[in-house]
Amino acid sequence: MTGVLVCWVLAMVSGLCWAQAYTTLLTLATGLAWLWKAGSALTTWAGWLQLVAVGLTPWLLATQRRREQEVLKALHVEEAVHMSQMSDAARTLLSLQRATQDIETQIADITDLYHVTKQTGGALHLHELFAASLDISPRLLSVQGLRLIDLSGHTPQVLRAVRATDGRLTPTVDTGSVAASEADHVQELERALVREALSSRQSGNGTARTLGCAFPPGLSRISWATLSREQRPIGVLVAEELPEPQLKTLSIVANQLALQCSRVHLYQQVEALAVTDALTGLFVRSHFLERAREELARSKRHGLSCTLLMADLDHFKQKNDTFGHLVGDVVLREVARLLQRNLREIDLIARFGGEELILLLIETSLEQAMPIAERLKQLVEVHPIRAYDERLTQTISLGAAAFPDHADTLELLIERADQALYAAKRTGRNRVVQWSETVVPA
Repeated sequence: MTGVLVCWVLAMVSGLCWAQAYTTLLTLATGLAWLWKAGSALTTWAGWLQLVAVGLTPWLLATQRRREQEVLKALHVEEAVHMSQMSDAARTLLSLQRATQDIETQIADITDLYHVTKQTGGALHLHELFAASLDISPRLLSVQGLRLIDLSGHTPQVLRAVRATDGRLTPTVDTGSVAASEADHVQELERALVREALSSRQSGNGTARTLGCAFPPGLSRISWATLSREQRPIGVLVAEELPEPQLKTLSIVANQLALQCSRVHLYQQVEALAVTDALTGLFVRSHFLERAREELARSKRHGLSCTLLMADLDHFKQKNDTFGHLVGDVVLREVARLLQRNLREIDLIARFGGEELILLLIETSLEQAMPIAERLKQLVEVHPIRAYDERLTQTISLGAAAFPDHADTLELLIERADQALYAAKRTGRNRVVQWSETVVPA
């Protein structure tokens, strides 16, 4: 029976661990060994019971193992499904996180736009717009300096600011003054930036080597973004020492400033139309009177002198009658532009009515004004005027009155300069006459 027991144990082990073929062979071997040793026991029911037990127990173990393997396999499959679902959920979560980051970036961009719009929305002139942008820029951009190059005019206009010790951006000059417009000439670096911004791309970075021009001491890199309106460049926003990740923010600020610049330019055009004579390009009478009153009040406070000149084109009606009003318009326009070009920027000139022009020489005494008036008269006299097919010359007569020597109000000053003008016309034209008590009112 020892051989039967060994075969049966091996069959049981095979049912637990080995392949089914080994279990079958060992079970058959166990049955044959049992029949060889105890075949006579089959005459009783107990013998048959022992034979069934010896033959079935390994198969029961093998069946149970197979079921457990199937259950384990099903669990593995279920686990794989769950892992796949978890992987999909993880990818979805990452996608949601990226979407959330994108939304947060968009919210930040919109917030930046809101702040820029809020700060610059009230600006009506370019220097006001630049000053407003300096208040918001330090919160958005880590820069050492900022420049705004306006390309709307015939020549670029540049506004500059540098970072102060307290972290604020401050203009390098008073951008609202006359001196500022004179001092802010375009530098070589800014001309190179304009060429680069207009010829290559909307935004970018540059160094002295890539831009091909010298940088100021202490400056190693320049970043820029082009301001565009209807796909046409109207300006360039320039940042000094801007970190690379903030270039997108610079573009956002530039896009918003482009909208505000367009509004400022439109306002300036409307403003110019409101105060500028359409034919001559000079101030209209009402605007001149307003400005002149301000200048006389300032001169009175500071004890300064001013001289008012009334100018009239000699025999202008005869030119209109001879050559036509279109030729007359050209003559009037040329004389007006000639006088304007030969005055200082602080002086005022306007079309007073018809062919009459009015000039106010600021901080100029009568003794200083008379040579100026004579020079203006001579310039007009020798200036050839090309009007369509006609080549003409023109002369002017001028009357002068001084503040406060001749009058202490604008109305009286204009009246006395007008009296002097008509005295000049009565005495032969093409001359300058200053008002005096001997001038007979017209």
